[in-house]
Order: sequence, then C-alpha cells, then structure tokens
Amino acid sequence: MREPTPCPLRYIYKGRTFCAVAIRDRRYTTTEVVPGACEDCGAKEVFEQALCRHLSLGVEIDQYGGAHDVSVFYASCERTVERLVDFSHCGEGNCPYWEPVDEDRLHSLRREALEAHREAELRQPD
Repeated sequence: MREPTPCPLRYIYKGRTFCAVAIRDRRYTTTEVVPGACEDCGAKEVFEQALCRHLSLGVEIDQYGGAHDVSVFYASCERTVERLVDFSHCGEGNCPYWEPVDEDRLHSLRREALEAHREAELRQPD
C-alpha cells in the first residue's frame, strides 16, 4: 500500500505544523493542524483534482481542547470570481482558464502564511 503524500499546503514553524490556507477569524479556529485534522480535510483532494493556479482555498480548523477538526472548506476561482461547489468543470481540458499549479505558487502560499505567522508573533506583548 502506498503511503499518503503530505498535503502541499502545510508548513512547519517551531516544530508545529500549520495550514497555509487556514482561516482564523473566529474564536475557536486555529491555523495549526494535527494528523487527524488533515485526514478529514477535503481541501487536499479538491486541490489535487483541480490542480489549477486560479483555485483559491480556505479551511476553518476548529480547535476544541487538543482536538482539531476541519469542518468547513471554501473554494473559489480567482479567474471567474465565483465560489465553487462542483469541480467537474475544473481541470485541464474542462476549463478554458485552467493553468497548472507549479511549485513556485505552492512555495509562495506557504511562505506568505509563515511570514504572517511571524509578524503576528512579533505583535504579541511580552
């Protein structure tokens, strides 16, 4: 049996694992992920299915005690500016705007999330 590939949207900071597309604007959401949260997240599958550089994803990772759960994920097309719930028209040969995701785009998403994480840490009072 093949080992599952790690989600390309994760990054590590000070020994903890975070999601580059996590949304944190509610009281009980976090950007940190644990293996169980990633296993239940549908965003990775959508990302791998569409593989388009115009796909914008966001996930809400709820944190209750030590448990993390991805309860909601959002997907939109940056090119058509619409929310996506059906991905059958996405992908190479299905969409006239489709462009492949390259490693530079993924690296940029992770780098931007990491920089935002560091900036937030600097703003914390001592």
